[in-house]
Amino acid sequence: MSAQTPESKPHIHNNEPVTVTHLPQPKVCEGYGLQPIPRESRTGGIWPLFNIFCNYFINPGTLLTSGMMVVAGLSFQATVIIQIIAAMTGTLPLVLFSRAGVRYGIPGQVFCRAVFGIRGSQWITSTLRLLCSIYWFAFQTAAGAMAIEAILRNCFEMNIPLWSVSLAFAIFQGVIAIIGYHYLKWLSVYTFPIKLITFIFLIVFIINHGGSAASPAAVLQWPGIHWSWILTATWFNTIFGSCLSIVTDASDFSRYTRSQRELCLGLLSGCITGITVGSIFGAYAVIAGGGSNINPFETISVLQPDALIILLIALVVFLDNWTINVINLYTGGLSLCNTWEKLGRVWATVLVTLIASILSCFPEMINSYTHIMGAVGALFAPITGVMLVWYFYQFKQIQLPGLYQKGGCYWYNGGFNGLPCLLIPMGFLLQPFLPIVFLPTLLIMSFSGLVYCLYRVCRKQTRSRLLESRSICKTRQ
Repeated sequence: MSAQTPESKPHIHNNEPVTVTHLPQPKVCEGYGLQPIPRESRTGGIWPLFNIFCNYFINPGTLLTSGMMVVAGLSFQATVIIQIIAAMTGTLPLVLFSRAGVRYGIPGQVFCRAVFGIRGSQWITSTLRLLCSIYWFAFQTAAGAMAIEAILRNCFEMNIPLWSVSLAFAIFQGVIAIIGYHYLKWLSVYTFPIKLITFIFLIVFIINHGGSAASPAAVLQWPGIHWSWILTATWFNTIFGSCLSIVTDASDFSRYTRSQRELCLGLLSGCITGITVGSIFGAYAVIAGGGSNINPFETISVLQPDALIILLIALVVFLDNWTINVINLYTGGLSLCNTWEKLGRVWATVLVTLIASILSCFPEMINSYTHIMGAVGALFAPITGVMLVWYFYQFKQIQLPGLYQKGGCYWYNGGFNGLPCLLIPMGFLLQPFLPIVFLPTLLIMSFSGLVYCLYRVCRKQTRSRLLESRSICKTRQ
């Protein structure tokens, strides 16, 4: 006998208690893992989300991406505009899926159980997000270590192996992620204004000490390409794909938020502020340095900065890495916890921290950034497309206890929701055959969503005809 589907199973009240068994967790750390956050504990507003997502987009990766875009030939204006449009487009699904945190208090991977099945979420979406979290942690750590290494080399003539700087960074950043959400919220509130003020100081320093090439007029008139569809499509696809990599964890940050309105305002304003600040600083610094090095801090370090400027660079790099990587480890820990429930959130985060710290010692991964993000986009594009269709059909009918019940309404067929799970590898295999000018990540997302939508419509019509046929047979009898 097959498991009941969400449409056929009798309604289960969503206020029934849900228990999750796991190893004992340290009392100083956040106690909630996969279980829903109680309604009375959802007290967060606009400001915490604004700060979290500002810090999410102001990170070493954004700064290096700006540098790579400039070095690839784009102008200052094109670099900033493409990043803003791509990031905001990728954030729209994030806003929708984050509503699961506000409405039900559940983390993102538990929400994915409703879409892909309990095992589909545990074995497919959680594994993919875990790998992305580890990669992003290593990438951001290596990018920050490059900035510190440039300062030590150019200002103090110290040649320290890049891997040792990365490892020191990595170990330190794991502490806040292990402790949990409330410390992440506290960290974000204080770091954003500090980073903003520091960026202003550093831009002023570049203008005053970088010569005529560092003036605002010279940067705005940089002879880069204002419009090239190939370059635009390449970087839009890269940035858009990187944004989609967090859709399966969207509600991890919103499940302490009290209202949908505050969620939308906080998340969207944080996104646009963060990506704007990060892209402007990264592009400006690289262009002021001649546009030949992707690292914006390389420009500052060769201008013989004084002790205050060196301290500010170290501070912003430290805070950039700390905030973004705490998010990467936090979501990675919840993803591993979803796959291996008995670990609990804390011990899962500890394990992710150890693995990611080792990988961060290999900064060569930065050179393959666009290729890796293309692959990430090809995997998360069908996930996003399917989740969007499922969201508009069934989001308001989620049966909360069923998300935690083996053999329940979200068990589907052996724990997998067939077609949504199959569309993930299909989208990935399709990606190499799509030219970059067609925006493959956006195209795969749309195609997967359309296929799943047609499947649901056909299934509904088939059921209606079947019920009608049975009704006619009973009438004749």
